[in-house]
Amino acid sequence: MPNVDAVTLLTELVRISDVLNWSQDRVETLTEAADRLRRFVGASLAPIFLLDRTGTRLELVTDDEQRRVLQDFGTMPAVQHLRAPWINAEEWPVSVADHLDHESWAILPDDFKAWFGTSGIVVSLHADGRHLGAVLLAFDGDYHLDDDVRAFLAVAGRILGNALYRWQAGEREQELGALQERRRLGEELHVDLAQQTAALGLQVEAVRLDARTGSDALAPDIATLQRSVDSLQKSLRHQMLGLRADAGLGAGRLVDAVREHLDAFRRELQIQAHFVCRDQAVVDQLPVTVSAQLVRVLQESLSNCHLHAAATAVTVRLFTASTRVRMEVQDNGTGFDPASVPDSRLGLCIMRERMAQVGGTLTITSVPHGGTLVAAEAPLTPAGRAMGGPGVSVLERI
Repeated sequence: MPNVDAVTLLTELVRISDVLNWSQDRVETLTEAADRLRRFVGASLAPIFLLDRTGTRLELVTDDEQRRVLQDFGTMPAVQHLRAPWINAEEWPVSVADHLDHESWAILPDDFKAWFGTSGIVVSLHADGRHLGAVLLAFDGDYHLDDDVRAFLAVAGRILGNALYRWQAGEREQELGALQERRRLGEELHVDLAQQTAALGLQVEAVRLDARTGSDALAPDIATLQRSVDSLQKSLRHQMLGLRADAGLGAGRLVDAVREHLDAFRRELQIQAHFVCRDQAVVDQLPVTVSAQLVRVLQESLSNCHLHAAATAVTVRLFTASTRVRMEVQDNGTGFDPASVPDSRLGLCIMRERMAQVGGTLTITSVPHGGTLVAAEAPLTPAGRAMGGPGVSVLERI
């Protein structure tokens, strides 16, 4: 690469930073950033190898064209590559040409050395004192790594490393939120099923007593028992729908989770379901704690539409104000007075508690032409912060 001035180097670093900050797909983001490095220094290849969660393997992240060239190197043992001089305390770029006599070059597999070449450069990706992987720059001919380019690549490696670290922190926050949500779901499922099972037990006992005495109440008892069984089956069905949706809470955006749940609700229960979303970009940046609570409120509201309101259609709306997000679930069912619901029915209490956990509120009102409107609101930035979008491919495992 010909000599370049400091302004050109800084401009390219800003462009790389912009790519990492604004792109949505993480694999494409990393690939594009690495490709900018490749073109800037004149390399022929610039694959990225990321350290997996176990710290034992390096996994390839690149575009389809380079993957075809490196098809035998989709994964590599870390022990052969994560050693001095390729990894150093300063995490500075290292040129193979400066270490051809070093043992760490001699032990590398011949097929790896064949494509990486004797002019290859290892650009470390790192953040917060952690090594995360590297961009491997391979050249067709000889290449001299001067001090200016070395400093440029060092900063670029730190920029990529910080982006990886930020995404990784977001993944862990989502994973933790999903695990907490699983625990809450288990508690609710236990309470709900325990209540219904206890009621069934009492009704079965009533049938048994009436059968012994030949009471005329036997037929009504059986009808009541059948209604309880039907109710329990419906409840189980909705809980299973909730379990399926919860499996993706830690990995997906709120808008996608709502759409998927509405699709399943429409398909399995044959109830019309409409979705309106404003400010999708803002909604998709909500912390996983808020998203999880909104999805579970949605699930409970849809369950009530079917089990209690006899609704044939429901509309879900998501939109944001300057500081809050609001979700509305409106049905065309029979409507009800929330004050008339006995304390033994935990659904409404649980929904209110869910929103309270994220500093939000829940209101339930009857609409003029029948039906019910459930409105859940929460601050856009509660404790915690919205991290990047969902991870894909190898990024989910680091």
